[in-house]
Amino acid sequence: MTKSMKQRQSNIELLRILAIFCVLMGHGCWMVLGMPSSKDISEHFTLEFSRLLIGGLTMGSVNVFVLISGWFGIHPSAKGLGKFLYQIAFLLWGIYIVFLLTGNAAFSLSDIQPSMGIYEGYWFIMAYLGMYILSPILNAFTEKASKKQFELTLAALFIFQCYYCWGWSMVNYFSGYSLVFFCFLYLLARYVRIYPISIINNHYLAIYFVSSIAISLIACIGIWLIGSPMKMLRYDNPLTILSALGLLVTFSKIKITSKFINQLAKSCFAVYIIHFNPFIFPYFKKGATIIANNYNGLLYALIIFCYLIVVYLGCSAVDRLRLLTWSMITKKA
Repeated sequence: MTKSMKQRQSNIELLRILAIFCVLMGHGCWMVLGMPSSKDISEHFTLEFSRLLIGGLTMGSVNVFVLISGWFGIHPSAKGLGKFLYQIAFLLWGIYIVFLLTGNAAFSLSDIQPSMGIYEGYWFIMAYLGMYILSPILNAFTEKASKKQFELTLAALFIFQCYYCWGWSMVNYFSGYSLVFFCFLYLLARYVRIYPISIINNHYLAIYFVSSIAISLIACIGIWLIGSPMKMLRYDNPLTILSALGLLVTFSKIKITSKFINQLAKSCFAVYIIHFNPFIFPYFKKGATIIANNYNGLLYALIIFCYLIVVYLGCSAVDRLRLLTWSMITKKA
């Protein structure tokens, strides 16, 4: 779908792996343990701030995937779109058929809908597909617009989303879960790639850590004082955007070549599709809950880390079937 997919760069593929692992952490830890309360922070500050710090460091992981697409630029094609849709259909219908045959799913509209992509948990698929469709328009703008026009458009979009969406929630970006926000991220990454910003280009790692720590600190203070994370733990938070951009530029500077990384990264999207499937996610969450209820501290961190690695590798193994069948189809074609 993107240039990076045709000629994979191991540094960016490693970033994809890290980003999807951060998504697993969010689903396996935050969805199980939940947000700390003011009382939790007062009584166990070190532990709860550590959790919030991990949240701040990983919050931009979803934004990273969209920024990568903008960094390289999507080059839409019938084959590229077919590959994307085949991956979705193969995995979604494959999961449903397995659960149907084992008696764990019913032949009903409600159970079939997720396999059709009609499921709120797959908001990323919907938003990304919309961005893919609009990519020729986005690309045309980046190619034809002057630097000043590009800057004014980005600034206007940024102010719009900060004031109306992130700030006052008057025009809903759904906290960043939207096509419009994805298009903004795409254009932002294109701009930074075409017109490098010196402060980001020279201090990328510091930008990532400072932004992430600021997210965690403000969220912690907000929960402690008023019981709210102050809209810090959102994809459309300006600090989250800056953190994700800093991480992308950081990995763009790394020089690494690895066939293993490239192969493993091919299944990043599949990890999201499989583990977050409504038939599978309850089992994933149950495993994470058992770990959370029986372990704590460093031992919990170690065990949940190993658990998420097993989930990642398991999903990747399942995705090998999709890769094999797609290879067979394209060879015949």
